[in-house]
Amino acid sequence: MTTDREHRATSELPSASSLATDDSWRVNSGTTSDPNTEKLATIRRSPRVVLTAQLCTLVTIEAIVFFAFLLIEPTPRWLVLFGAIVVALSFEEVLRNSIREPFASGADTMPYLFLPTLYALVMPVFVEHTVDGWWVLVIGAALVAGFAAVLAAEIGSVRMHARAYRSARLVAALGAYVVAFAFFDLGYLLEVNVPSAMAAAAVGAALLGIGLIREGEIDPLETLGFAAIVGLIAAQSRGTLHFLPLERELASLVLLLVFYVSSGLLHTHLTRQLSGRAAGEYAA
Repeated sequence: MTTDREHRATSELPSASSLATDDSWRVNSGTTSDPNTEKLATIRRSPRVVLTAQLCTLVTIEAIVFFAFLLIEPTPRWLVLFGAIVVALSFEEVLRNSIREPFASGADTMPYLFLPTLYALVMPVFVEHTVDGWWVLVIGAALVAGFAAVLAAEIGSVRMHARAYRSARLVAALGAYVVAFAFFDLGYLLEVNVPSAMAAAAVGAALLGIGLIREGEIDPLETLGFAAIVGLIAAQSRGTLHFLPLERELASLVLLLVFYVSSGLLHTHLTRQLSGRAAGEYAA
């Protein structure tokens, strides 16, 4: 009799395999999972690029704007401004619908809008002034692909713990540097006077710097202050280069290098990662 009772009691105990799959046993035994851990796991399992109807529509509209601006003669100058306004007004809603939680909790979407808006404003004008012939079709297609990549990178860089965060930040940074070079170069192509060129370099570098410097929970006002420093450095460098005998492309590259070093150093300082080694790498 005792043997039968022990056998029944033993058979009623959950097996090791059932413990691994039965959530009720974990609850009854007092072992519950951490909600924050589950939240991070969900974020890491999220797809790398969230394709929504709004995102695809925005890319399609900008593709039409880009090609219309590049192919129609005489060039309709208002089109590029229209495209930039569409991006500035639409991408915020695309962000909120693609990744709801951070912005529903009060996160600001403004730092994510500057790069796509400046891309839509600057890059078509740069291509229109530097590319001729049938190459316009090829570069125009690359322009649309780059714009889509920038939008995807801005969306992917919202959550710091997402698996796409590092690659998204890299793509966004590369996009910012490309737009910065085109922006600086246009100042020479359009033969803008020095005070206006300095003001434009300050504004452009500061706005692009916000996207590069922003990081997680860092105070937005602190980020804005450091971005203003980047803009001031770019303006001073643009004024100094006016007195140096440099070709247009080389001067633009020098401005890009100044922008890269200043924004990089301030970002590492803001994230408490600035060290002698990091400063040496930027100095090299």
